[in-house]
Amino acid sequence: MRSVPFLALGMWFLAAAQPVAAAGDPFEALGSQAIPEPAPSPSLSLPDLTGRVVAIPEEFRGKVVLLGFFTTT
Repeated sequence: MRSVPFLALGMWFLAAAQPVAAAGDPFEALGSQAIPEPAPSPSLSLPDLTGRVVAIPEEFRGKVVLLGFFTTT
């Protein structure tokens, strides 16, 4: 008996998705754009937490780098 609500929910999702599938690409309807090709990052040198200067992209060539900038007030 517990599967009945899940089955009903699944059928609702399928019924709700039908107009979207018939309308074409849903991302195009939202006005979204394709992700551009990656470009080389500019040269950047920043100190790490220990004070050592880290050069980007030289030390991280070929790797994904996530920079987080924060401040306190």
